[in-house]
Amino acid sequence: GINAEYGKQWYQRRVRVTCPKWLALSLSRQRSLSSSPSDNVRIGCFSGFWGDSCSFATQQLVNKGNIDFLVGDYLAEVTMSILAAMKKKRPELGFCPDFFEHLAPVGPKIVDKNIKVVVNAGGLNPDACAKRLGGLLQQFGLNLKVASVVGDDLINKGIELPEIEGIPYNTMNCYLGAEPIAKALDNGADIVITGRCVDSALVLGPLIHKFGWNMQEFDKLAQGSLAGHLVECGAQCTGGNFTDWHQVPDYSNVGFPIVDVQSDGVFKVTKPVKTGGLVSFGTVAEQMLYEIGDSQCYALPDVNCDFANVSIKEVGENEVEVSGAVGKPPSSTYKVSATYIDGYKATSMAPMIGPKAAQKGHLNAMSTIKRCEKVFSKMGIGSFEEVNVECLGSGSNYGKSIESSDAKEVVVWTSVRHKNKTALELWAKEIAGASTGMAPGFTTMVGGRPKPTPILRYKPFFYPKELVDISVDDTEFKNSNTEFSPTQPQSPPEQHMLWPMRGNFHTDWRSWLS
Repeated sequence: GINAEYGKQWYQRRVRVTCPKWLALSLSRQRSLSSSPSDNVRIGCFSGFWGDSCSFATQQLVNKGNIDFLVGDYLAEVTMSILAAMKKKRPELGFCPDFFEHLAPVGPKIVDKNIKVVVNAGGLNPDACAKRLGGLLQQFGLNLKVASVVGDDLINKGIELPEIEGIPYNTMNCYLGAEPIAKALDNGADIVITGRCVDSALVLGPLIHKFGWNMQEFDKLAQGSLAGHLVECGAQCTGGNFTDWHQVPDYSNVGFPIVDVQSDGVFKVTKPVKTGGLVSFGTVAEQMLYEIGDSQCYALPDVNCDFANVSIKEVGENEVEVSGAVGKPPSSTYKVSATYIDGYKATSMAPMIGPKAAQKGHLNAMSTIKRCEKVFSKMGIGSFEEVNVECLGSGSNYGKSIESSDAKEVVVWTSVRHKNKTALELWAKEIAGASTGMAPGFTTMVGGRPKPTPILRYKPFFYPKELVDISVDDTEFKNSNTEFSPTQPQSPPEQHMLWPMRGNFHTDWRSWLS
């Protein structure tokens, strides 16, 4: 976290390096009118997750993108739990402080160009994030109104699920929609900071605001949601993570995505000029299918989307037109993501070299497990709940057996799970013994001795919208849409680990303990 004094010093250092004219700005500086045509809105996305590139994306979009809105997605289920740990230690935190670093280099430009900013960097504490940012902006003469959207956090609602009764929740947040964001912009906000919302709402909210769409124009809402879905992961739709990666030029300067949206919802996906990356039928189509379950009923808080007949057409160099999304009324519930701690895990990575490297690495890993199990038995703390051993580089992930591997260097990836943290600490101490007491070729442990970390379980469920209290800048907000689908979305998947053990468990590890 950063305290107020550190934030001030950091901001001054950052500004002097990247924005030498920043301090010359006057509090009386007036925002200029938008330069975009009234019938089109251009929205650029600079972040797909907390940890995405912070070195150039905002500057690229603001300086070269001719955008009206700058949006950034920071949150995932595991991110919320990390923020919960931050907030537990320091109640004034619980948001993503990287957002300040992303915004710092472009502060004067968003004022000059009248670019609005919408992010979910508020995490578990949108009000605190908005207050901190507002203070920093004021110190440096930027007269921008910062608004917050709150209400997604249900941790104090007293909700109990029978499946995990008695286990305290770590986080519990519903996925809000786009209308509260639109309301904040309607109220004159220059920067909107939310907590948990669906990723696509960061784009749909500005479109509702700009075009005046009502919440029953479901086809337009579906198109706007698809625009948001395509750019929500940042450069993943401009060549990142692309199957034909070899066709993508200059990843070092990859262009971040822009959607150029018409008032009827039809839009084009593009990127800033003179940047790397690629916008093509393939990059857009692959991103459209990302995290889509039922393509004919992609359930969102504002609209249920049917993407089955979407048209994707290349209409120019790095320019793809998208149309044809159909909308239906949403359900009367929000999806809620709850997490709780369920035991511990620890992971080690150790390079192994020499002839039969995979066989030696697997033998050493399982022998260490067997040794620990004997100690656990004497301590009365039970066996490992799960064990996963993979020899990366041996071809095991492609069906090749360890015994047939001829690899002369592999990385032995071992992950173990146990209810008792002490058990994993003991295992971590035993790994190094393989260097002198087991098969040869053990070199080191990457990152040093592993440390146990909590396992976060994810439990999604539905919760009535009418019971969720939303506020926009401390003012009560009510969704205007009252037309709901008579059927609920498909039930969320059963609980699973947010930090999986990785891989499958073909190894019959219990047989090694007999």
